[in-house]
Amino acid sequence: MKKFLATAVALAAITAAFTGCSNNSNSSSSTSSASSAADSSTTSGTSQAETPAAERTVSDLAEAVNGCVEWPAMEEINDGEIIKTLFNLDVDLLDEYYISNAMMSVHLNEIIIAKPKAGNEDAVKAQLDEHFAYIKDGAAFYPDQEIAAAGAVEGVTSDGYYYIIVHQIGSQIADVMEAYKPGDEITKLEVPEPTYEENVPTDEIGAPIIFGTGEGEVDINAPMAGFGGDGMGEGADSNSDIAVY
Repeated sequence: MKKFLATAVALAAITAAFTGCSNNSNSSSSTSSASSAADSSTTSGTSQAETPAAERTVSDLAEAVNGCVEWPAMEEINDGEIIKTLFNLDVDLLDEYYISNAMMSVHLNEIIIAKPKAGNEDAVKAQLDEHFAYIKDGAAFYPDQEIAAAGAVEGVTSDGYYYIIVHQIGSQIADVMEAYKPGDEITKLEVPEPTYEENVPTDEIGAPIIFGTGEGEVDINAPMAGFGGDGMGEGADSNSDIAVY
């Protein structure tokens, strides 16, 4: 009887021991799985948080500006002396820049995008302010130039690029540039047909007509009064004084 009781107690102890080990194993497995999931979640979250947006370069901004509208024939300018002369801008103050202007003088269109070196922001802004004031008041003579000057804008992007855009819809172009990110599709803008003053006749490129052959206009090829086809009137003395007007 005593042997039976002893055997029963031993079996009970062994069963309890196995049960405890099993529970500990399951608990350890669950804890390990939960820890792994937490680590994975933390790693994923950290990875997402630490992935910065791609930084823009001056080339990215120039791509957006040039691509959103149809510009007249433009020329990129890189020579520091020419830039100083034409745009009042010292390139030694800049980390990077993109500058272009219209190849034909009848147009006033310009694109200036500049990233100042640290500490030179105020100096760069002062130079651009002076040039922009000239664009708005003094640079325009032809009708197309006046329209471009009226739409010209100056500003600074959220990532520190200073700009001047001389175009009929300069503010809309600046908005496209501000929103553009590398790899985005460039937004296309519609440019309305310009309206000219009715009393200013212009040719096909927008330049005012000074001479012509229509009624009431001056024919530049016509002989001057008092002069013949050879440039001298009948009986005129080639040595005589000619009045200058």
